[in-house]
Amino acid sequence: NQPMKDEAGNWITYNGEIYNYKELRTELGAKRFVTNSDTEVILESYRKWGAGCVDRLRGMFAFALWDETNQALFCARDRFGIKPFYYTVADGCLYFASEIKALLPFVPSIETDVEGFKDYLAFQFCLSGKTLFKGVRELLPGHTLSVKNGTVEVKRYWEVYFNLDWSHTASYFEDKLKELLSDSVFYHLRSDVPLGAYLSGGTDSSIVAAMARKHSSERLLGFHGKFSISKDY
Repeated sequence: NQPMKDEAGNWITYNGEIYNYKELRTELGAKRFVTNSDTEVILESYRKWGAGCVDRLRGMFAFALWDETNQALFCARDRFGIKPFYYTVADGCLYFASEIKALLPFVPSIETDVEGFKDYLAFQFCLSGKTLFKGVRELLPGHTLSVKNGTVEVKRYWEVYFNLDWSHTASYFEDKLKELLSDSVFYHLRSDVPLGAYLSGGTDSSIVAAMARKHSSERLLGFHGKFSISKDY
């Protein structure tokens, strides 16, 4: 995505979508905005709430924001890591990208991270921000990365946490789950391009598609896979 600058001199480069940007725009004051983009909403949210802005963002995102006043870099990745963020520090400089291959020209030498490779052989993914490349790290889901005065600091801002609830009935939880799913699907329907759904025939995709159709006044596209090896498919 193209970077954006605000009147305070802050810059942002950003990949993703903020689904509740309209609500945040209203809360922040629509008159102060010069565009209708969710990118500007992140910039204004940071000016209002600082690093706490990530607690208010609903969506999939990875962004890096330069704070001109504090001469600091603030980066964040969405709660579930839908959008990627990789980084490396070489010769006193921080480099970041959405793909590891974009960082390889900056690392001193291209070598395998042995510990990351062990993780991959055991779990099919790398743990604790490791990657398969020595010196290249992944910003974990639900984490922020800040750089100021040459110091890199990584913090967790979100994690799954819940208390067991024995005071409600099964029907209450069924209704609550339906309400949460419906709310999530409603926000995910915000898009400036045509929307569609992948239908596997299973419960999950069927529920999402049905709820999307209920919320949308537009005709939704549906996609499924087929196999030519037999008429049975």
